[in-house]
Amino acid sequence: MRACFLDRDGTLNIDYDFVHRPQEWDWITGVPEALQQIQEAGFTLFVITNQSGVARGRFTLEQVKELHDYVESLLRVHNIHIKKWYIAPWHPDFHEGKDPELLAERKPGTALFKQAEKEFGINLQQSVMIGDKASDLIPAIDLGIKPYLVESRFMNKELKLWCEKHQVPVYRDLPQLISQSSLLKT
Repeated sequence: MRACFLDRDGTLNIDYDFVHRPQEWDWITGVPEALQQIQEAGFTLFVITNQSGVARGRFTLEQVKELHDYVESLLRVHNIHIKKWYIAPWHPDFHEGKDPELLAERKPGTALFKQAEKEFGINLQQSVMIGDKASDLIPAIDLGIKPYLVESRFMNKELKLWCEKHQVPVYRDLPQLISQSSLLKT
């Protein structure tokens, strides 16, 4: 199975900081159609998202799951299916008394990617990861997954240099990535 791993905030939706309610969800223009094209090209879609707002007490894991159910309902209109949403609700500054191993689930850790690989028999070398921060793409580089960066409010000179150093292609957004990269031709 070829997977397309996706970050959530800043990649799929506009990142307003701690998005956790349906009324806060705004697609980045053209993203549902881009996801449809990725799926039609034979990739299985997965979302891997850090949600430290849970650890910080700003919202609950249940609220995150309810938001994802809402997003799934929007995607069904386009016949798009996210195979699984992997959520890392941890943050190192709010982790006292919890198993330190759980922090490996948080990107740039690789634990959730490895879990998906094991759960679904994913061929990581034939898979891609799309995100808007270096921390989204470090696990991809570590695991041999092809990384792509989409620009967001986090784009700056340092991130551009990091992408150049690691030969990570950069696109304005997911629709531009689909129209200008070789992703769908592989």
